[in-house]
Amino acid sequence: MQQFSVVLQETRKWFQSFRLYGVLAPFELHLLFGALGIQFLHELLYAILPYSSHHALNVIFVTIPLLLIALYAFWIGAWMTLVSGNVKYLPYALWINAFVILFPFNNIGLGGLVGALVYVGLGYVLFRYTASAYANVNHSGRETHRF
Repeated sequence: MQQFSVVLQETRKWFQSFRLYGVLAPFELHLLFGALGIQFLHELLYAILPYSSHHALNVIFVTIPLLLIALYAFWIGAWMTLVSGNVKYLPYALWINAFVILFPFNNIGLGGLVGALVYVGLGYVLFRYTASAYANVNHSGRETHRF
C-alpha cells in the first residue's frame, strides 16, 4: 500500500503540472457521479420506454454523443478523484459502474460479467487502500487524520 501511495502522490504532482487540472479539480466528483447518472439514465430509458421511442433516444445518446461524453467524464473524474483527497468515494463509483454495466439484468454475457467483475475487484482493492493508514497522507507526506 505504501508504494501505491507514493505512485498516487507522484501522479498528483504530474496532474498538477497541467493547467486544465486546476480548472477541472473542483468538479471531479460531479464528473464522476454525473457520468454514472447519465449512463444509468441511458440504460433505464432503453429498458422502460417502448421500442418506438428508441429513435429519439439514439439521437440523444448516440448522434449527440452524450453517452460517449459520459464515458470520458467518468474516466476523467475517476483519475482526478484517485489523486485527490476524495479518493474514499472512488470505490463506490466503481461499484456503481459495475451495477450500470449489468443493469437491465437480462442478456448478461461473459463480456459484461467480466467487465463488472473487474470494476468490483478494483473497487474492493481501492476500498482496502482507503481504509489503510497510507491513504491519509497529504501532499507534504504528513498524515492528515490521526486517531
